[in-house]
Amino acid sequence: MMRNTLCEFLTFAGGAIACAFRAQQRRPTMKRILCFLLIVTLFLIPCSSAYAWTSFRNEEGRSGANTIHAATPIDANTTGPRWKKKFTQSIGSAMNSTPIITEKNIYIVNKDILYKTDKEGTILTTLRLCASMNSMCHMASDGTYLYIPLGGGLLQCVDMDAMAAVWTSESFGGQSLTTVYVYNGLVYAGTTNGDGSEGCFYCVEAKDGKTRWSYQNKELPCGYYWSGAVSATLFSTDCLLFGGDNGVLVSHSLTEDQVYDTLDLTSITGSRGKIRAGITYDAASDAFYTTSNNGYLYQIRMNQNGNFDTVNSVFLGDFTDKTVNCTSTPTIYNGRVYVCSYYDNAGRISVIDADTMHTIYAATTAGTADIKSSPLVSTGYATEENHHQVYVYFTQNTVPGGIYYIEDSAISDSADIKTLYEPKNNPQFCLQSLAADTEGTLYYSNDSGTFFAVHEGFAANDLLPSPSPTVSPETPAISTEKPAASAIFSPSPTPANQQTTSGTAPKKKLRPGKPSRIKVKAKKKYRGKYKITLSWKKGNHTKKTQIKIKGKKMKIVSGSKYTLSLKKGVYTILLYGYISPSQKSSGARIRFRVS
Repeated sequence: MMRNTLCEFLTFAGGAIACAFRAQQRRPTMKRILCFLLIVTLFLIPCSSAYAWTSFRNEEGRSGANTIHAATPIDANTTGPRWKKKFTQSIGSAMNSTPIITEKNIYIVNKDILYKTDKEGTILTTLRLCASMNSMCHMASDGTYLYIPLGGGLLQCVDMDAMAAVWTSESFGGQSLTTVYVYNGLVYAGTTNGDGSEGCFYCVEAKDGKTRWSYQNKELPCGYYWSGAVSATLFSTDCLLFGGDNGVLVSHSLTEDQVYDTLDLTSITGSRGKIRAGITYDAASDAFYTTSNNGYLYQIRMNQNGNFDTVNSVFLGDFTDKTVNCTSTPTIYNGRVYVCSYYDNAGRISVIDADTMHTIYAATTAGTADIKSSPLVSTGYATEENHHQVYVYFTQNTVPGGIYYIEDSAISDSADIKTLYEPKNNPQFCLQSLAADTEGTLYYSNDSGTFFAVHEGFAANDLLPSPSPTVSPETPAISTEKPAASAIFSPSPTPANQQTTSGTAPKKKLRPGKPSRIKVKAKKKYRGKYKITLSWKKGNHTKKTQIKIKGKKMKIVSGSKYTLSLKKGVYTILLYGYISPSQKSSGARIRFRVS
């Protein structure tokens, strides 16, 4: 197995050494000896493949998740897709899984098909899975097998080389929206219903899919929706940490149906939020970090028995009377925490001191753009001379669904959000985070269902349409092999707060284009009401625009401007390019606050 680059390995080992020596100062002599042996062992354990991106955020339960030491693209004038591929030709929104990347191949799921491509985007072979993915699919790999979360609360194991199904877990019910986590021969994941009020977190054997344990909070039932788990290696107890929509963190045995401790984060902040993010470990601070959707970042330290020790928090907004929404998993590098959110009608990325939990600064988008993604930190240009300058990449959940970034360093106290790449032919909203390989290529999908491999020197390629999903003649077509599932089920419905589409496929070849460049202006009127003016650019072949606002009667207008009166509140508006009820585009969505 190939080893990571020397820089990445030393970063990991150095953090572990710092953590171990801190532990020596508060442990008896025998445990000091054990710490020393642990340090030596770290240098003997082989690392994962240099090209591997094994899971969402490349989370492997150790320090350095979602960081890449590579020369990633930084010149917007020359950056574009090395290649791009749309795996489905359906109209409107379409979701791909997050990718798994090896030295030679990329694995990605769309609907109920697993695709295996080479590094140039050529589809080598495909496999039909036992069910469709839900709106998110954060699969994971151990280097030999893929573990894929699917509708109905199923987990399917696939041999990566043979592209053959190995086993399917029992059906845990609901939707599979959490990050899959693989550790020491066990696989962990969770399920949820549409609103996050019901679900479970479970553990199965990696070798055969048999259930080891399943957890539900009986006092505060909840689902596990966009959250994820991570293992904590302590001195006397190893445990699994995860959180859910009830805002409760759980410390659970890795192997047995045993809860060590729980922590309701409401006791820390005084307000209940949902944990819709993963958990990140940082060796330098010997702490775990996560967020809640009511706008807080948490720093969590554990004691040796698997119990929660100390917890600190920081609000991600400037003023507590303004709403913050956060579903971003933090990324940590060089003592700085990077986390994205939606604050005061704009997207925001906050830079926070990992030790003191004080906000260093925050950068805000120019327009209304929610940021759901977890930031990817590139250390490929960091040197002592430039104070460890890094590039921090993320997507924005608004059209056109591109790649954006900030430049940061150990001495930075401000930054501007810059545009790296925006697709011209495949614009859509974007919930996904970015992945990368050691060549510096950035990978992601937006809601058009298009998968992009982006690098410098390929700007001209964006003028080309996305290739259809074809399989080369010398490789087999889609395998229809289906393993025996524990239960027969239908795919679960899309969650309520995910991007959805309306309308049916047009009967004619003429397809109306979706409205774009949507702008909102609010002017205060008498007695708390506001005059709201919407403006947009019509899509191709569009004569009219259909406007849908919850609680309001749907309007069809001929122009490209519409005025209405609204009270204070948060509103979501959908605009459709319209020819007839059977011929309209997918919905362009904008969410804004009137205040």
